[in-house]
Amino acid sequence: MTDQSNKKELIQKIVTAFSDAEFPGNDNLVNNSYGEEPTLVRVHFFGQNNWNTLSPEFIDFDGALSFFSDEAFRFFLPAFMIADINEQLNFNNPAVRLCWAVTPQSENKKIAEVYGGGSIGERAKACFNKFSAEERNAVVSYLQWKLVKDENDLTVAQALKNYWLKE
Repeated sequence: MTDQSNKKELIQKIVTAFSDAEFPGNDNLVNNSYGEEPTLVRVHFFGQNNWNTLSPEFIDFDGALSFFSDEAFRFFLPAFMIADINEQLNFNNPAVRLCWAVTPQSENKKIAEVYGGGSIGERAKACFNKFSAEERNAVVSYLQWKLVKDENDLTVAQALKNYWLKE
């Protein structure tokens, strides 16, 4: 099987898995309003209720993945993963958001109260636990593809072992 057909199968798996993800609404696009960045993300993604129609250039908005609410992250994630598979992103790497916070080096770091408190790992897991089994499976397939593509990226490998492949 060729790399191109593997990419097509992975993309189809992502599209199918996230087909039921609902637009969170314009009032629930970002997880806080502290600072300028969340406002910029909210304005940019306002009214964008179909992730399938968004161009890679549109979604590659600096900081988007960092400031989305959990619901917006789940809704827009497939567009980011597909653009990444097609090598169309410059500023956003969905694997970083999916992996960094659930690695041993990061998961226990504390978050400031203004951003909700708790630890980075607790916050990430609360977000990821909202994914359906089919969505999680698509994320795992994407991360496994990413692991091969990026020659065994340690962060991806640790996140798969520490969180994504655990029962």
